[in-house]
Amino acid sequence: MSNAFPFYTEGTHDTGVITNATANAARSTATSTLEGRQVLDVQDKIFLLEPTQTPLTTLLSFKGKTWDGQGWKGSSMSKKSCFDTTFGWVEDFYGGRYAKVSGTCTNAVDQTPTVTGAGTQSAYIFTTGDVVKNIRTGECAVIGTIPTATTIQLHVRGFGSSPASAWADGDELLIVGNVNEENGVARNVNTTRASKQTNYVQIFKTTIALSNSEKASKLYGGPDLDYQRVKKGTEHGLDIERAFWLGEKTSDTGGTQGKPRRATGGVLEFIEAGNSYVQNQGGILTAPDMETFVREGFTYGSNTKMLFAGGIVLQAINEMARGQLRTVMSDKTYGVSITQWDSTFGTVNIVRNPLFVGTLNGYGFLLDMDCFAYRFLEGRDTKLNMNVQPNDMDGQIDEYLSEVGLERKQASRCALLKGVTA
Repeated sequence: MSNAFPFYTEGTHDTGVITNATANAARSTATSTLEGRQVLDVQDKIFLLEPTQTPLTTLLSFKGKTWDGQGWKGSSMSKKSCFDTTFGWVEDFYGGRYAKVSGTCTNAVDQTPTVTGAGTQSAYIFTTGDVVKNIRTGECAVIGTIPTATTIQLHVRGFGSSPASAWADGDELLIVGNVNEENGVARNVNTTRASKQTNYVQIFKTTIALSNSEKASKLYGGPDLDYQRVKKGTEHGLDIERAFWLGEKTSDTGGTQGKPRRATGGVLEFIEAGNSYVQNQGGILTAPDMETFVREGFTYGSNTKMLFAGGIVLQAINEMARGQLRTVMSDKTYGVSITQWDSTFGTVNIVRNPLFVGTLNGYGFLLDMDCFAYRFLEGRDTKLNMNVQPNDMDGQIDEYLSEVGLERKQASRCALLKGVTA
């Protein structure tokens, strides 16, 4: 059978045909006649209709809940309300301990080498009295003063068994503590500055519309309203899932009414704009390449992380980790199929994301799940608003509505693999 658009070359699997040019017409009896063919409980449960289709929102919505044989009990650890359309959190980090030499310096005392690799003001991670070790030469030196934001004074050289030696461009420097004399005064204060980060909740809407004649008709498969509620509930969940992955944080008043509208920022924007490790493969993924990615991805954060990946990345992992993968299915996976890989650097829980198609097929997101949370405006988590049609309409309009966003913090605990080809 010929097919102008075979499944393996499509840009997306969302190929349902819109039968009306305006794409927003109410369904009528003519619609169900052409088709020839469960009341939905909403909120968290819309993600359980097709949990493998919405793995991120499903895992965030159900983490911490328990199954008692009848239903899910308890509160999600990764789902929280907010009372403003802009929600925020505060991030802080330990003071830096690593830098590099930019340029050169001799083995003499009181040299003032330029340092880089710890931000635009790399010298400020150092404090008078710090002992810094040059990893290449082995020499330890004691910091005197910090002359500028990018230079340090080496007041004592060869502080230990390794002799003083010239430092070269690119030498790695590591702070290995500090030394203080007896009866000394307190050291200079050196603290990091916490920073507030924000994201928006976004209003998502999905509409169901049927004529009263369509509602009253006896159809194969049961009432059309119930069927449409299930179907549109799944589509609503997919819209949120896509935004949580690919959305970009923004706000404007460019709508038809001139009112504020907001888009929540997603995982891709967060990682590419943050201090995350990004490996642009640009070709076939080899075992050493994968080892490098996992090693870098586990530099910070938890020793168990989730890898959400497209099919091409999964295919490569299956080949290189044959015999090392095992399927994990329990009441803690909430219907999401998880494959576990115990690497040398940490446990990688692998999840196929069917929304990663086209170029995204070659993407893999290694996420520390403690960095993310599902946020919703108080009273505006997913709900099905019924009978929102005008009073004089001979039909019914229902509407799924969610005002939700993604909390995303400390990007350095996550990593991105992209550009993998078959």
